Amino acid sequence: MRKIWRWTQDNAGPITVTLAVLGGFAAIIQFSVVRPMQQGFTAVNQRIDDQIRYIDQRFDAQDRSINQRFDAVNQRFDDQDRSINQRFDAQDRRIEDLVRDVSELRKLNDRVIRNETRIDILIEQLQTADAPSP
Repeated sequence: MRKIWRWTQDNAGPITVTLAVLGGFAAIIQFSVVRPMQQGFTAVNQRIDDQIRYIDQRFDAQDRSINQRFDAVNQRFDDQDRSINQRFDAQDRRIEDLVRDVSELRKLNDRVIRNETRIDILIEQLQTADAPSP
């Protein structure tokens, strides 16, 4: 161990110069290679984030547009349903009115038939009364 210590003391100058040169190379590499690479990666990440934000905004805009279109179509369907239901309700009322009118007509027809029958009976009675007796 003492040999190593003595060798280190004897060669302290060259070791210091070598370490300084290696440290300088490390600093040069750090500032000329590693830092620009990190800045490049940061710039690329920033562009990717910007693109993602832009795409998200476009998707959000399309979602809003699609939702508005669907809402408009749903509103049209609701309006059509309301209109169709009103038409069916009007038709139902007309059919009910027709059924009531037909029922009244049948009642009138029955009364007319009864009255015609009575009239025929009265005419026969009158003819029989006016006819000379044999």
